[in-house]
Amino acid sequence: MLQKNRWPQNVKGTLQMELTGPELARFINEAVREQLEISQITWISEEKIRLSIPVPDYFRIKPVLKRTGTKGRILSKKGLPFWLMRLRKRQFFLWGLLLFFVLLYLLTSVLWSVEVEGNETVPTKEIVRLLKKEGVFVGQLKHRIPDNEEIQYRLQAQLPQVSWVGFRVEGTRATVTVVEKKRVDEREQGEKDGPVNLVAKRAAMIYDMNVVRGRPVVEVNDSVKKGQLLVSGRYGNPDDPDSGKLAGAKGKVFGEVWYESKVTVPLQQKRKVYTGRRETARFPFLASRVVRLPFLFPETFSRYETIQQVQTLRFRDWELPFGWVEEERLEMEWVSYKLTAKEAIQLGKERAREDLLLKLGKDGRILGEKVLHPHVERGKVVMKIHFDVVENIAVQQPILQGE
Repeated sequence: MLQKNRWPQNVKGTLQMELTGPELARFINEAVREQLEISQITWISEEKIRLSIPVPDYFRIKPVLKRTGTKGRILSKKGLPFWLMRLRKRQFFLWGLLLFFVLLYLLTSVLWSVEVEGNETVPTKEIVRLLKKEGVFVGQLKHRIPDNEEIQYRLQAQLPQVSWVGFRVEGTRATVTVVEKKRVDEREQGEKDGPVNLVAKRAAMIYDMNVVRGRPVVEVNDSVKKGQLLVSGRYGNPDDPDSGKLAGAKGKVFGEVWYESKVTVPLQQKRKVYTGRRETARFPFLASRVVRLPFLFPETFSRYETIQQVQTLRFRDWELPFGWVEEERLEMEWVSYKLTAKEAIQLGKERAREDLLLKLGKDGRILGEKVLHPHVERGKVVMKIHFDVVENIAVQQPILQGE
C-alpha cells in the first residue's frame, strides 16, 4: 500500500527491512493483497529489496515471507515505541528533561529586564524607580504586573516633563517609551537652525529646478562646481549682501551628473529550485522555543526551506507562553548553470542600476548608460558601466552673520 500520513506511523513505530529471495514481486503483490502498509520500496538487485513497514504489521508479514520463500532482516527501528524504550533505560535523562521544561516555564513567567527609551532629559533611574513603585521590576512575576493602560496613566501623572508614556511587555522584557514635551515644542518651532542657502554638493549641469523659497542664482543648463551657490536665502540686490529680506532657501535643484561603476559577473551561476515536495508537522512551542521531537518529524530532505506559523494559547486576555508551531518544509536544491558573455553583461547592468538607484534615492533617475571594455577574465565578465543620471544636488548651508 502507499504510505499514509507520517504522524500515525511515527507513533506506531516503523521498521526498515531488507528482503532477499527469488519471488520478491510475488511477495509485494501478496503483501498488498493482505493490506500490509509497506512503503519506501527500493530495489537493490533482482533478488534484494528494502522497504519500511509499521510495527503492528511486522508479525502479519511473516506468513507472507514464508509462502514466497523470502528472507528478511531488520535494518533500523524508528518511532515512538523504540524512543520510549530507550528513555526507559535512561530515566535520569527523562526526569532531567521534565525538570528542564518546568524550570523553563518558571523562568519565562518572570520579568528579566526593564528598558526605557525616548528619554533625553528625564533620568532613566527616575523612571525605573517609579516603575518599581508600580510593581514593575526585574524578578517580578508577569501575572502580577498591572494593566498597561494603568501603568501608562500613573507614570504620566508622576512625570510632568513628558507628554506621552507607552508601556508594553514582550516575553520577559518590559519596555517604557516616553515622549518629552521639550521635543514636541522643538518640532513646532520649525527651522531651529536658522535660514540657509542651497549649494551644490558636487559638480553638475543644471537639469531642472524646483525652488519653493529663495532667490535662484543659476539657471537650467548652467554648469556648477561643488560648493557653488544655487539658491540664495536672501531676497534683494545680489551686489549688496546686506540688502533684502533674509528668508532662507528651500527647494530642490536637479543636476545632470555622471557615475562610473566597475562590475564583475561570474559566468558560472547557481539558482535555487523547489522540487515541489513538501512535508508538514506540528511541534510544541514553549517560552519562545520550538521543542523538536525527532520521532515526530524526521528529516527526509537534505536541503529545504522552512515556513513556520506560531499559534500561542490564550486564557481570557492573557497570552500564555506555550502553544504549538505548524512547520512546513519545502524541498529545494541548487542548480548550476552557465551564462553567455551577453547574458552576463545584461545581468551586470541590472545589478549596477539597482545599486545606483538605491544610492541616488527617490529623487534620482537614470538617463542613459554605456558599457565600456567588457572582457572575460578567469571565468568572469569584467566591465565598466558609465551612467548619465539626474539627482538632487542641493544641500543646505547656514547663512552666517554678515553674509
